[in-house]
Amino acid sequence: MTGLLTQSPAPPTAAPPPSTPSDPSGRLVNPRIVVATARRVLSQLRGDKRTVAMLLVVPSALLALINQMYDNQPSFNRIGLTLLGIFPFTLMFLITSIAMLRERTSGTLERLLTTPLSKLDLLLGYGIAFAVAATAQAVVTCATAYLLLDLYTPGSPLLVLVVAIAGALLGMALGLLASAFATSEFQAVQFMPIVVMPQTFLGGLFVPRKQMANWLETVSDALPLTYSIKALEKVGSTALVTGEFVGDLAAVLGAALLALVLAATTLRRRTGDRTPAEQRRLRVIPLVVLILSGGIAVYYGIDAARYVTTDNAFVDGQQLPIVAKTDGTLLDWRATLGTTVRADQAIGRLQLPGSSAPKMVVRAPGDGTVVVDNGVVGAFVTAGTRLAVVYDLPETYVTAQIDERDLGALRIGQQVDVRLDSDTSRTLVGHLREIQPATAASFAAKPPDNTASSFDRVSQVIPVKIAIADWQGLPLIPDTNVTVKIHKD
Repeated sequence: MTGLLTQSPAPPTAAPPPSTPSDPSGRLVNPRIVVATARRVLSQLRGDKRTVAMLLVVPSALLALINQMYDNQPSFNRIGLTLLGIFPFTLMFLITSIAMLRERTSGTLERLLTTPLSKLDLLLGYGIAFAVAATAQAVVTCATAYLLLDLYTPGSPLLVLVVAIAGALLGMALGLLASAFATSEFQAVQFMPIVVMPQTFLGGLFVPRKQMANWLETVSDALPLTYSIKALEKVGSTALVTGEFVGDLAAVLGAALLALVLAATTLRRRTGDRTPAEQRRLRVIPLVVLILSGGIAVYYGIDAARYVTTDNAFVDGQQLPIVAKTDGTLLDWRATLGTTVRADQAIGRLQLPGSSAPKMVVRAPGDGTVVVDNGVVGAFVTAGTRLAVVYDLPETYVTAQIDERDLGALRIGQQVDVRLDSDTSRTLVGHLREIQPATAASFAAKPPDNTASSFDRVSQVIPVKIAIADWQGLPLIPDTNVTVKIHKD
């Protein structure tokens, strides 16, 4: 063969013997055969100039094109970083599915499996070969992004490289699996809009996942490429190797391993009529996917009919700032963090400028607990300086931002289930206390401008207040995130 994607099918070969010889040594994997298989595949790749160009040149060229499409670097940093995970996945899926199909249609796979080469030897050899190719592609693409296109990430470029390689391995494994369901190259390409495009669209490339409908976000959670994109987003947001990053990377590698196992069970010698056992195995996978998808769709359909759900919500309350009413030196301060104060209680003293100037008493504006303490004894403060912030914690409530499309389903007094992100094991029960008669954007520092004939139509949210009857002893920390489910009538 002259190349994986350009070779011509060989004439049909004779039927293989009834049984396949096994490794004479009795080992499950023969390292010598695995290495030989990997070298053969790499040799074929190296000889196919168009495949090499598609692997090494095309992703970098597309990144350069996209870089020129954006006027500002921050936008390219987000899109370019995401594409560093999508390009390896997509190209390796395409190349691997067609390459394995070529091996089968040309009769090469059938001849190989009549030798002591086992299915595991074959898949491992392919995996090693394409892992090498994926590493080369990721190195070239990342070098182009960072060195030529000035891509910036707080995290190390090495982490981006690791995620890109993991995504390529995932694409390779899914490509091997998809090749079992195709009988021609045309059918192999048809899996692109089925396997690759939904994962790209729902992974957060065009629209952040948090802005998607709840059921779409749930579908996205079940797609392995989502976790590759999430891992890259972690690299783009922090220099730390967080537990979430490790978990996302493990999810990608776990999905790749599962796809390889399924590919081994569905691997066929040649394209043609399938045995009854092969037909049963090939029917199981789409059937399981269909059942799971149907179950998820029914569950979230019922959930959407019964509840208005949002995670754009937080613990809120009446904030009482304590400010200096005049310039002076803080002589005394008793409003330390966590202190409970009463309305009009003396909590500090200010020495006004001048040696004979009187002292001014600083008093609490209301009942509550000090949650922010900026007071420093001996420090000079100016009028209007915020010395502390007091919250009336027993009167704390939840503020949720509800999409305007769900406004018609809301009624004062409806039951609300609330879960704090800090403790998801317990569900608090509350009721809808107030629906704000204006959108959240109405009170923004810069309200949206739609006075021109061309404008961006943005979905608005309506703030609502939810009263909680019993906080069950959970810590009340203002601005901590919660998820709310409002029961529809």
